[in-house]
Amino acid sequence: MGQLTITEDFPKNQAAFDARFNTEEACQAYLFKLRWPDGFVCTQCSDKRHWKSSRGLYICYRCEHQHSVTAGTIMAGTRKPLVAWFKAMWWFTTRKSGVNAINLQDLLGLGSYNTAWRWLQKLRSCTVRQSREKLSG
Repeated sequence: MGQLTITEDFPKNQAAFDARFNTEEACQAYLFKLRWPDGFVCTQCSDKRHWKSSRGLYICYRCEHQHSVTAGTIMAGTRKPLVAWFKAMWWFTTRKSGVNAINLQDLLGLGSYNTAWRWLQKLRSCTVRQSREKLSG
């Protein structure tokens, strides 16, 4: 799976963000559109027909291959709600002074500091340019 790229205007402020991504369904629909901008296509057999399981997986009608909107992302395999992930990404990218694990734990109501710390490590890993040059001088 290649990189997901934001192809439309993202919310400009907290109120617009909260209105747009306030449910799991809204977050899943956004990821679905990023993954399959022209509609679902099975990676195994290229069939366009699918159905959605109760676990939120998209299953190919022909070969029954299971697809997830979070596969290949930092959210893959998470047990936490996508709404929480989206909020973490919003705060990570919009706060001028940044966000640390204690802030993130408080903002999201996470029970564990370690969870907040791991999420921030994953988010930070996404901001590294792969072809960056080494520091010099």
